[in-house]
Amino acid sequence: MPAPFGLPGRQNPYNQSRDLIPKFPESTAVNQQVMYMLADGTGGFVIHNTNDLLGGLQKIGKDQNEYYSVGYTPPESEEGSCHVLKVKVSRGGATVRARTGYCYAKPRDLLQGSPVEKTLESRATSTQKGKLDAAMQIPFFYTSPNVARVNLAMEIEPEAFKFEKQKGKFHADVNVLGIAYTPDGKVGARFSDTIKVEFTDKKDVERFNENSVHYENQFEVASGTYNLKVVFGGGGENFGKMEMPLVVDSHQTKDFGLSGLALSRQARPASNLDLSLDASLIEDRTPLLVGNMQVVPSGTNVFKIGDPALFYFEIYEPLLVSPDPQKPTAVGIQMRVLDRKTGQQKSDTGLMRLDLPADKTGNPVIPIGEKMPVNGLAPGSYVLELSAVDTAGQQTKRSADFDLE
Repeated sequence: MPAPFGLPGRQNPYNQSRDLIPKFPESTAVNQQVMYMLADGTGGFVIHNTNDLLGGLQKIGKDQNEYYSVGYTPPESEEGSCHVLKVKVSRGGATVRARTGYCYAKPRDLLQGSPVEKTLESRATSTQKGKLDAAMQIPFFYTSPNVARVNLAMEIEPEAFKFEKQKGKFHADVNVLGIAYTPDGKVGARFSDTIKVEFTDKKDVERFNENSVHYENQFEVASGTYNLKVVFGGGGENFGKMEMPLVVDSHQTKDFGLSGLALSRQARPASNLDLSLDASLIEDRTPLLVGNMQVVPSGTNVFKIGDPALFYFEIYEPLLVSPDPQKPTAVGIQMRVLDRKTGQQKSDTGLMRLDLPADKTGNPVIPIGEKMPVNGLAPGSYVLELSAVDTAGQQTKRSADFDLE
């Protein structure tokens, strides 16, 4: 059963030269290609296919002790702009290694140390309720043993954006702070950001105020139990506050598992795999890619009957890392929809076998996009339950609440 989407790329939002991404060596294996690309792009080197551990360590030590470091202060540039770096020396016999370029991107904790952040943090810890409305979803995806990336998505009501005229344009800022607290009150992860909106025409402002504003961010967190608080506002006493439990199960590379379920209303075409790598390096964001489509996570779990209803998830299948040719790996999924109040089953797809691409060898991550089985359902509150099983008899399950209206 093939998924309705399939794997790869994303448009480069910055239209920058492909020189920023170093060329892959053509004669190496896939995994070695990644090592060479990362080393070449950051000014390092690769040691591989050798039993001479001491020689490798000596090469590393020599490299750390015998070098000249060249630096410069780049000129100011627009947020998101990228620049190619090329380093040349006139002296012969010298080995030159340098990163291939840099991009000006926002830091993950943009408001760190500012009075704005301190105000938002005090509101996060207080019992005061916010006046602004928003909806939030926080699916997660494993990136390494016991570490997950949380793809936060929000739908913020336009009342949060107070436009002021600046230099002939209508401008509004909304600051966002997210903190994941552990049960003992410690900070497990955090991020801060500023949403900037600007229009030249007042009619554009009026159209903007007709719909909620979609916002996304990502942060990594260790496996565990958290209480995620997100505070946002444009200044003054007009602010909003969201609070949601976040539970990231323990997960090792040897484990068969499932990510969280990212509900969605939209899947848009992506360009190609190479550009998705470029975008990830530039934005420090990982898009939800399945085949030639990018799934956009929704900030709300409320769907209107008849509207598109999709979801994205990842299966982690360790059998794909070192497959046995005599025992081909097979993975199946089953989707059920249950009434949230009664637990009564409303729909069941039965077990469906996934068609695993041939290029999945060595990669345990299987990205999947599916339509939610909601046809024929009446308005109400439901649970989407996803089960996965493989040829080794390993099983796992995830669920997500959603409403139809």
